[in-house]
Amino acid sequence: MFIFLSLCLLKMPIISASLTLLVVLTCLFLANWQLNRAQDKQQRLDNISVVQAKGVMSWSELKSLPENVDKTGIKLQLTGHLQSDQYWLLDNRVFEKQVGFDVVGLFDPEQSKQAIVVNLGWIKAPKSRQQKAQVTLPSTKISLNVQLKQGELAGFYLQAQALNNEPWPKRIQYIDLALMQQEVQQESNTQLIDFMAYSSEARFSLQPHYKPVVMPPEKHFAYALQWLLIGIAALLVFLFAVKPFTATKKSGEHYE
Repeated sequence: MFIFLSLCLLKMPIISASLTLLVVLTCLFLANWQLNRAQDKQQRLDNISVVQAKGVMSWSELKSLPENVDKTGIKLQLTGHLQSDQYWLLDNRVFEKQVGFDVVGLFDPEQSKQAIVVNLGWIKAPKSRQQKAQVTLPSTKISLNVQLKQGELAGFYLQAQALNNEPWPKRIQYIDLALMQQEVQQESNTQLIDFMAYSSEARFSLQPHYKPVVMPPEKHFAYALQWLLIGIAALLVFLFAVKPFTATKKSGEHYE
């Protein structure tokens, strides 16, 4: 990019100046965007730290909180039953450089009329894409330590999901509580709560790997610095390349 920019600078100062300005402004915009992302991530981590400092909550303590409280980051001990015959396989999950599924189940807490969606952890995918990973979930009463997340659950995806009518377990590409509610109601009257949980402990031969922030603030700061340095480099290339042109022009004016 810098070589191309230098050639443009030598031949067309006005066009090259405009091009340089565009590059520098773009780099500054991207640097500022990364800085804002870093600040947002840091704020999120700070909020989670404050929430988790309160310790592990029970279901009754959780339900006593005001409804408008963001549940993200809350540590919770669930006691109740998993719906062992109904679970989803969240596709294309990578753990330790291996492709597999996250097993997403339904948990019925004691003293609750609603079920909560729980990401139980990762399992390696079978060799054939036609096969589904099979997991044996307990039907007896269990306790499970989890961390909650509320709000944006889907993450990045390319194509919207449609209602899945295939037998359980159902393969999904991202978390969509509204769609999952429809799939559950095809067979039962189970109502889903509007946030989900991620298991904090390895159970049922599954490996939990949830991180509340995938890319830490430090990486965003590093990317911001990178874009800033690229912008500065582009400006220096412009100044260096235009210097001979300026000197030649001044020399011509002197002889006149």
